Amino acid sequence: MLWYTETKQKLYQILETSDHGLSSSEVKRRQQEYGLNQLDGKTDSLWKTIIEPFRNVFVAVLVTAALASLLSHEVLDSIIIGIIIFINAIVFYTQHYATQRVLRSLKKHSESTVLVRRNDKDVEISSTELVPGDVIIVQEGDRIPADVRVVHTDSLQVDESALTGESVPIQKHASTLTSTRQIYEQDNMAFQGTYVVAGAAQAVVVATGSRTEFGRIADLASGETEQSPVQMKIDKLVALLIKIIAVIVVLVFILALIRGIPTGEAIRFALSLSVSAVPEGLPVALTVIIVLGMRRMAKQHALVRSFKAIEDVGLITTIATDKTGTLTKNHLSVVENWSPLKTTTALSMIQRTIDSKASKADPLDIAIAESAVHSISNPTRLYPFDATSRMSGAYYQKSGELIVKGSPEHILANAHTSAAERHEAESVMHQMASNGYRVIAVAFASGIATAPVDLLHIEKRLSFVGFVAFADELRPDTARAIRAAHAAGINVKLITGDHFETALSIAKSVGLASHPSEVITGQDLPKESAALQTATRQHSVFARILPEDKYRILQSLKETEITAMTGDGVNDVPALANAHVGFAMGSGNDIARDTGDIVLLKDSFSTIIKAIGEGRRIYDNIRRMLFYLLSTTIGEVVTMIGALAFGLPLPVTAIQILWINLVTDTAMVLPLGLEPAEDGHMRRPPRRPKEPILSRVLISRIVVIAATIAIVTITAIITLENQGFSLAEIQTIAFMILIAAQWMNALNARSEYASAFRRLTTLNRGLGIGFLIAFTLQMLVMFGPLADAFHIQPVPVSLLVGWSIAAMVAVLFAGEAHKWFVRRSTKRRTA
Repeated sequence: MLWYTETKQKLYQILETSDHGLSSSEVKRRQQEYGLNQLDGKTDSLWKTIIEPFRNVFVAVLVTAALASLLSHEVLDSIIIGIIIFINAIVFYTQHYATQRVLRSLKKHSESTVLVRRNDKDVEISSTELVPGDVIIVQEGDRIPADVRVVHTDSLQVDESALTGESVPIQKHASTLTSTRQIYEQDNMAFQGTYVVAGAAQAVVVATGSRTEFGRIADLASGETEQSPVQMKIDKLVALLIKIIAVIVVLVFILALIRGIPTGEAIRFALSLSVSAVPEGLPVALTVIIVLGMRRMAKQHALVRSFKAIEDVGLITTIATDKTGTLTKNHLSVVENWSPLKTTTALSMIQRTIDSKASKADPLDIAIAESAVHSISNPTRLYPFDATSRMSGAYYQKSGELIVKGSPEHILANAHTSAAERHEAESVMHQMASNGYRVIAVAFASGIATAPVDLLHIEKRLSFVGFVAFADELRPDTARAIRAAHAAGINVKLITGDHFETALSIAKSVGLASHPSEVITGQDLPKESAALQTATRQHSVFARILPEDKYRILQSLKETEITAMTGDGVNDVPALANAHVGFAMGSGNDIARDTGDIVLLKDSFSTIIKAIGEGRRIYDNIRRMLFYLLSTTIGEVVTMIGALAFGLPLPVTAIQILWINLVTDTAMVLPLGLEPAEDGHMRRPPRRPKEPILSRVLISRIVVIAATIAIVTITAIITLENQGFSLAEIQTIAFMILIAAQWMNALNARSEYASAFRRLTTLNRGLGIGFLIAFTLQMLVMFGPLADAFHIQPVPVSLLVGWSIAAMVAVLFAGEAHKWFVRRSTKRRTA
């Protein structure tokens, strides 16, 4: 329904209401029909929160491993794996609760009271009780509680930045509009979630709850949540691992039968091996480092609401940012003033149009007051903004002066100026406007003995003074942060509801655009998908954009990019919900915060760049952890298969494998997840969206390290068997070899390309502590009270030390040799 095209009489007829308001009985009937005037943000149900930590392929693999352990009569293994799954869930629930608690403390109480006319009386009620047809009265400072049509206004100005992105207040009137209008052109409508900054009005409610513009936009955000790109990469890796394990199990079973092992024993051995091939410590390690990353980001004023977001933020290739409140402070200030007069300035004159109690709600008056060096004088009478004359002003009886400010076109048309003076003034005005400034004209009339009834009476007596330009103040760190984003290979797109000139001016100021051809308006956006992709690729600035346009732009960008969206208003909600990562401003609208994946407690674009840097560190550390766990786990499996193939005794027992996978792996892998970022991690391009989580370089290194571990261990077994050592003694030494190899492999994992020796200059206290814990626990197993439980036999210490050193040297050498070869190959390709 185009409410803005209806006359007041027709409007009342359609809504079956009047200036007297609705009756109590009619209100009850309509409340039953339309429900409460409220809209809930995007929140997950309790059951979704409960099952969230179990909704990934790796946990399914762990459950399968636990069942396999039960079938192999390894009850202890099964119990331990179950405990791991439980711990992983508990860590998730704890962090989820902490995050939600902070969000609840941030959340503004959106329910407010409103003055409504019922039974021909003005009463205050909760805004949730409003129904279509209610007649309400709003005034300065009020939040518009529903979509309303203005039927009477007293200089009403509304801040619609939360809905349209327009940072300058909109003057509203009660006249009927013709033809179809965009939401930012509907000057006789006021919308839920916007604020009255000046004046007052009587209005009739035309839509409540989900039927408001606010609700309609929120519906765009209600689609299904997509799987995290990082989780997709990990799931692909795990799926590949499952296939490899299946092949290994079949191979081991066949080899066992060939060696004459009974069928039942061969099945149990194959199942035990499948359990050993699963890096059980990975889910807990991933959860813990993500939680710690979330807490580090919280110290940087970024509250992460979901694990998905912190996994993905390091992969971002494009940031689509709002202007108001993100790049700017959402605070108008005086940036320029001009006057053809030599005796005064436009700024000093405009400061005399307000008093010392200037409106704390009108952004223009606030900016004028803040620009004053000296105290503001108090006029005899103030004139509020008048829609007919399009001016406001102040009268000083002592000097007989009336000073006005208002529309530049209107004041120039009525002030006494020559053709040359008007031409010069219009040139300055257009130049200011082209810079994206809000331009206000100043004029005065002298020799007025008594205060006029209104400003219409003095229009023809005005003398033109000049112009004052206002702009939404840029945040001081914005340009620097955008340069950092570009240095990191990240594209930045400005998407705003502001005018073309304003958007271009801001973009030029922060380094996003240098020419008007880089700007496109919402009306010029192509409708066809392929053409829209071309437009989003070629343009860096999008002006006069509606919420639906933002949604389409984000959908187009997501086809080829890992995309982040920033925003603080209702107009940003669909895009926030559909971006890979949504950054919501902490000072923004409730529903925007509820929709965003990360809430910026400090409204600054630089906080986003810091979050991306932290995300890259976490993603790199996930790769380090995967490399470490898979290379050591595959090393164990290849060792077991090699021993079976060569007719050698089994290198380690089932409980020893479990100790390696759970205790040693966990003690070393968690510190790797906390590894400091490498130099230049924010000066390299982001990883390609479809690039697998483990590159060919890391996969080939995993193979090299696994083969090295297997070769050293099998060599030791053959040597020790020839020297006449018993099975238990051989397994004791092999157990220590595998442990020592893992210790050294942690140094290999610290960097993908840099030498382990060079990386020693970067301190990781956690790794040192992890090694001390792993070493202490291992000594308790080898020489302490736990020896019997792990089937440890006394062997010469020289053998343990000698073979352990051999394993460590071999693993370090293999890793260094592979890195050297990769660096050399890369250098040749780039030469």
